[in-house]
Amino acid sequence: MKIVGHKGGGSSVPENSRAALKHALSLGLDAVEIDIWPTADRRFVLFHDADIARLTGHAGWTMHLTSDQLRTLEIGSRVSTEYAGERILLLEEALDLLAGKADLFLEVKRTRHELERYTWVEERLSQILHDCDAMAWTTVISFDHRSLLNLQETSHDVRLGMLYAGEWLSLEQEMEALNPVALLPHWAQTTPTLVNNTHSRGISIYPWVVNNDEWMQEFSHMGVDGIITDRPEALIRLQQARGRPTNKMEAEGSHD
Repeated sequence: MKIVGHKGGGSSVPENSRAALKHALSLGLDAVEIDIWPTADRRFVLFHDADIARLTGHAGWTMHLTSDQLRTLEIGSRVSTEYAGERILLLEEALDLLAGKADLFLEVKRTRHELERYTWVEERLSQILHDCDAMAWTTVISFDHRSLLNLQETSHDVRLGMLYAGEWLSLEQEMEALNPVALLPHWAQTTPTLVNNTHSRGISIYPWVVNNDEWMQEFSHMGVDGIITDRPEALIRLQQARGRPTNKMEAEGSHD
């Protein structure tokens, strides 16, 4: 079972930051989940919110600012003075840092009321993933399945993951249309039946965001393929206590 760091390396480090990705790699996590927003100058930055206030203390909307404007903003000191000076990353910088050392779940953020602003997103994202040789280890995920369909039409070799929070009329029809490699349901919607049905389609399943020790163990018993968590260190400890490999390197080494 894979351990996936939510927003990079979990809640102990600034979210979606260089420090978060370095922390994830230092822990030997199998994968990280990060969020990207399109910017006014048609680039992508690692950021979770549409509104920049929570992390930066400044007013503004991510999609209305340029990448240069966003990269001047400090995002680390709200977690700890240790991370003072941490800045917003470009997607290309994050891909260069990861370089396939961990798998990537890349969540595309967008607001649905300004669709004209986003007509370039899928083509540009596909180009960046190809240019950075990141296709093989990246799964693009989103709640916006129209965007995922557009991406699928733009690039046939892209790996897609469906974020799910129980709001769709027909989950099976959505999976049929998108043919994803992964389903990422909210933990409260993750049941043994959903796990079994998803696996019967040849699709992996990764519940989010699982931070409770008991639920970590419960989902492990269900046979999920991985868990997305803010507490990767805790999940590592639970896996070690059960005598299971905690990352890809250990798993490979266990067969020697």
